[in-house]
Amino acid sequence: MKKVNVILDATASHNDDLTLCPDANLYTGKKEFKELFGKLSSLEEDILNLAAIIFGTDLAIKRGEQEKITRNIEITIPVVNLPTFRQVSDDISYALYILSHDAWKLNFVQSPGFPEPIKNWKTKNSGKVLLFSGGLDSFAAAVNFADSGHELHLVSHVTANQVISKTQQNLYSYLNQIYPNQFNRDTFRVSGIDKSNKGLKFPSDKEREETQRTRSFMFLSLASLVARRRGIQDVVMIAENGQMAIHLPLSAGRISAFSTHTAHPDFIALMSKIMSTILNYQIIIENPFLYKTKAEVVKFLFPTHELIIDQTVSCWKASRVSKYNHCGICVPCLIRRIALEKNNCSINEYAKDLFRENVLELRSDDDGKRNLIELCEFINTFSQNRSLTEMEKFYPELVSEHFDAKQTVAMYQRFSTEAISVFQNYPQVMKLLE
Repeated sequence: MKKVNVILDATASHNDDLTLCPDANLYTGKKEFKELFGKLSSLEEDILNLAAIIFGTDLAIKRGEQEKITRNIEITIPVVNLPTFRQVSDDISYALYILSHDAWKLNFVQSPGFPEPIKNWKTKNSGKVLLFSGGLDSFAAAVNFADSGHELHLVSHVTANQVISKTQQNLYSYLNQIYPNQFNRDTFRVSGIDKSNKGLKFPSDKEREETQRTRSFMFLSLASLVARRRGIQDVVMIAENGQMAIHLPLSAGRISAFSTHTAHPDFIALMSKIMSTILNYQIIIENPFLYKTKAEVVKFLFPTHELIIDQTVSCWKASRVSKYNHCGICVPCLIRRIALEKNNCSINEYAKDLFRENVLELRSDDDGKRNLIELCEFINTFSQNRSLTEMEKFYPELVSEHFDAKQTVAMYQRFSTEAISVFQNYPQVMKLLE
């Protein structure tokens, strides 16, 4: 088990596996929140600390390989509003399990201060809060809602990653130009920073965990705080196409922690409950694209916004790919390429043009080869006319009270058809479907 200790005073003693200190080796977004809304309540500061601590822990504790990929993490977290967090402690642990498939134990302890007084927070704004990541889906959601006349409050998370920060700013500038007076944007920096000179080490970029499974917990916490301050009840999730939101595993080797669930409906439902309880304010979290393929999502951008698409970033490795913003071999890159080319849009944005390679001749340990072969196997599964009962046997994950299995299977079947129509332009890929 990895033990994480949280201190609120950088001079306090510590000897755990990892020590995090807000405002020392951990940026929490408090500075930006204060600039936007003035003095923070103790509850707001507790939530910002909690979200940053979880995200920072996720970054700092690297996963093992293969069967050692899951982690066992215990965190001791001081909060002023202790009774509030204790009543949702188990729910938070389970939400984090859904996201990362790790075992999280959260020990909330009393911190000095005065609890937030009870207040009747009124809904006064009809706008929506949209998590704005710089990806295709969140940009398509911004366009879709703006076309419907909604006022949108974009919430962005930034780190030292200049690629993503620049992408978000460029897209926001474009939206303001096309839709004057319909957008504003609140940006928060949440990340770990090494302060070894103060005895508070944080791993370097090369030593950190890359998966960032818990990022959406932090992201939604920020959005929920913004929603309450602005008097808005609707929080739109990082608008995520159904393929990646429900994210059925491509193969048996990708179950559990090997697949992301950052926008999974089970997590969204639980997060709505957690945030509504903590904030004493109804928070409704939605994913408007739950039953849409990525090709159907990005169709909103054609033809009006086609020229700005190359400014969006979908790749998990965007900051690590020289000259390009997309590696071309990770699953998000493959899904993005299929979606764009289905809409007759081809962009030279991939460091590796995997679709034109003889994939079968690549090394057995090549990540692109593995990803594309497993994606093709997944496509083949949904290209066959199987009953819902049969599909539920293949994918027990289809059984959930928070999404409709029939609509989900239909969505994946449409994706299968889209992908095959794109792959017909690439003979080497078509061989993988045979």
